[in-house]
Amino acid sequence: MDMIRSVPVPALGTKLSAEEAMRLAISEAYKGATRVSPNPLVGAVILDAQGGFLSAGYHEFYGGPHAEVNALKDLKPEQLQGAHAFVTLEPCAHEGKTPSCAKMMAKLPLKKVTFGLIDPNPLVAGQGAEILRQAGIEAEVFSSADPVLEAKLKLALEEVCEAFLWNFRQKKVFVSLKMASSLDGQVALKSGESQWITGPESREYVHYIRACHDAILVGKGTIEFDNPSLNIRHPTISKKNKVVVIDGEAELLGKFAHLKLADVHDPADVFWCVAEELQEKVEALLQSLGRAPQIVYVKTRVSGDLDLQDLLAKLYSKGIRSVMVEGGAFTASSFIKEALVNRIYMFQAPIIMGSGGARSWTETIRISAMADKLQIRNPRYLTFGNDFMITGTF
Repeated sequence: MDMIRSVPVPALGTKLSAEEAMRLAISEAYKGATRVSPNPLVGAVILDAQGGFLSAGYHEFYGGPHAEVNALKDLKPEQLQGAHAFVTLEPCAHEGKTPSCAKMMAKLPLKKVTFGLIDPNPLVAGQGAEILRQAGIEAEVFSSADPVLEAKLKLALEEVCEAFLWNFRQKKVFVSLKMASSLDGQVALKSGESQWITGPESREYVHYIRACHDAILVGKGTIEFDNPSLNIRHPTISKKNKVVVIDGEAELLGKFAHLKLADVHDPADVFWCVAEELQEKVEALLQSLGRAPQIVYVKTRVSGDLDLQDLLAKLYSKGIRSVMVEGGAFTASSFIKEALVNRIYMFQAPIIMGSGGARSWTETIRISAMADKLQIRNPRYLTFGNDFMITGTF
């Protein structure tokens, strides 16, 4: 869900291959990354009958026009005669907050529509393509004569709307994990101090990633030691976000009004996760609080820890579709241990903190053989100032 590679929009009439057009559509899709949830990121590119570039568009915000509409809106019928549209996801067939893109495109003199993926939404799922075919427009899933290039673009198409695809395929919250560590893998001192490991360039990018998710999730230790705001502070992004706090024993709930969270977030946007067996105690406590967050009652395991799978299921039922786990060390390693992380963002600073007086973000994870090591798939790399970042999926 990170905008790693950006493709510049070409000049009008520039000849593009099918692969170049789809790569541009993917780049366009990322422009809506911070505003479209729970909808997918979608980009569209229109080529004329000779394969020359006409326009590009993307889904800008939830409830707004879809990518196809934005790409086509300023083009005249004569420009579209025999044109070829490339879309990262199958054009929608259903009427929701916006009209059906497939039905809109079916009225135009397009020759062909190539889409990257079949939409997993059962309201679409092949129906968009069928609407186009019934109108005499060729409609097909993207393919390439170059199998290596096709594989790369297919992966990029999956990644650009990975949270949406996970939501519909699995009916679960998409989970990202962001950690900032020293070269030797430490994320905080034993005291809990962690500000700042990475530099300002990395921290600015983290706020972009925050804006790409519905909510930020932290454990009570992070709240207790850092008293963070956990809002989005990016120079070009203005967005309110949600926060999830894991506080199984409800130890910090009574202090909510005195936290920075309460100052910068609407209490309705803060989800406080506590053990369900404490419901009676928590309900009594809430009566004495002037301002209180939303309470999420979660099942517990035999160990007494909250059941993280149940926690995510409860968040999904409340409309949260993606969360970014930001800490602390125990919370991060618990999500990894439970195999609940879809994507990782690992920032490393050129410093050494030493394991003797610090904490590792994998402190609860144990493997007995190298064959059991956890593998990051499809890794990509970026640098921010003096820091290094790796992102990939599990």
